[in-house]
Amino acid sequence: MARSFQSALRGGHAAEKKWVDGRRDEGLAVAHGKKLLIRKHNKNTDHVESPDAVALLSIEIKERSLSFTSPEDYPYDTVFVDDMRGLGREATQHFAYVYVSKPTGAWVWLTPLDRDESWTEQVVYDRGRGHDVPMAVAPKGHLRDADSLRALLYPHSLLELVDGETGAFVSGGGEVEERDRYVANTHPDVGGRKPAPAAKAGKRVG
Repeated sequence: MARSFQSALRGGHAAEKKWVDGRRDEGLAVAHGKKLLIRKHNKNTDHVESPDAVALLSIEIKERSLSFTSPEDYPYDTVFVDDMRGLGREATQHFAYVYVSKPTGAWVWLTPLDRDESWTEQVVYDRGRGHDVPMAVAPKGHLRDADSLRALLYPHSLLELVDGETGAFVSGGGEVEERDRYVANTHPDVGGRKPAPAAKAGKRVG
């Protein structure tokens, strides 16, 4: 006998909560989506935007003096991704590397998820640091257009469907904090940051 829609929904919600709580137990930044029970939902015509979960991912942003507007007119056949030494020390992998053209303001991106045998390691001279740097290098063909990343980033209009505080994703931040050294385990944000006084109602992350 087939389960009722409400029974199936409860089972789905339980599975989602178990998954999110499991990732939180692993120390990963994941939030619940709001669990909405729509009394007059038509499964054939209605679509509920509430996510099962929302995850925090790292994005590395690199400004380039190169002029380009898209992956197609990026002026080189290869892209410098990151210092191999830094990659080896990263506690977590960046989801995306964003390349911003200083002359045009346009940006493109790539993801390490696409890394394959066509990526190479190359020693390059870093003029800013004044010494050679072992660099991960990707073919230009791995660059993606900006709209394909925009489509993956969670929009402000749906933040009300995240179960928790989300104000930091709307405004604020960007300040420089100076320290003598960085010790991850003593950072005040470890274990979660308490929400600041809300500037806007209804903007909540979990």
